Amino acid sequence: MTEATDSIHCDQHGPARAACVCSHLFRQPIQRWHSDAPTPDTPHPDAWCTSCNAALQAGGGEWNEHNATCLDVQVLCHHCYQSAQASSVQALDGAVRDAWIDTVTEGHHALVDKQRGLEADFGLSTFERWDYDQAAGTLTFSQDSVARVVADIEFIGSVSEASGTWRWAWANFHNAPRVVSRIGAVRDYGEAHGFLHLTVPQWAGDAPDGWEVSGVAADVLGARGVYRVPGASGFLYMALMKVQRTG
Repeated sequence: MTEATDSIHCDQHGPARAACVCSHLFRQPIQRWHSDAPTPDTPHPDAWCTSCNAALQAGGGEWNEHNATCLDVQVLCHHCYQSAQASSVQALDGAVRDAWIDTVTEGHHALVDKQRGLEADFGLSTFERWDYDQAAGTLTFSQDSVARVVADIEFIGSVSEASGTWRWAWANFHNAPRVVSRIGAVRDYGEAHGFLHLTVPQWAGDAPDGWEVSGVAADVLGARGVYRVPGASGFLYMALMKVQRTG
């Protein structure tokens, strides 16, 4: 397939990076996408549909001259790729959709209990200041310029109110490694269960959606709870993995 560094001209978006998909995704993006996880070097990895994935697995998990014929590779600009992939979450249906709703509901109830426990044990809402340090992977709550509680954090994702989207931290390569070392487990969980909202890097979402998927992420990660902080154009959600008083 085309290298991620290749450039193309898109009639809609102008100069852009090339991204490759199978012809089935090109014609109908609202279905499950299969791909490697995005990386800083390949933020829009080659993607293929479930039928092509079956051919890949039949070939022992490797593309070869026989099974690759099903792909009929199509090249998109990375903007078009991202938009098409975002729409794929609409494909969730049937038993998988029911299981997803149950998972979100269970995650919500569990998170409510976790948040109550955090407030009872540490009174996080009472502190006058909070500060997070990506390099150290910590969130510190202070009173009268004195640190009182410190939490070990893992970024979950963020909501942009400007674009109306949710973006997973595992696909945001501006984050420091210390705060995204564990979040990939949530994507893996989504892949195993077919939960598209956990495997698609970015999709249309708002603040309540952020809380819903953060509840699921907190369960998968075994977090004590979730803390949301405001950003320039939305909110950042982080898992509190370990919380302790400093004095």
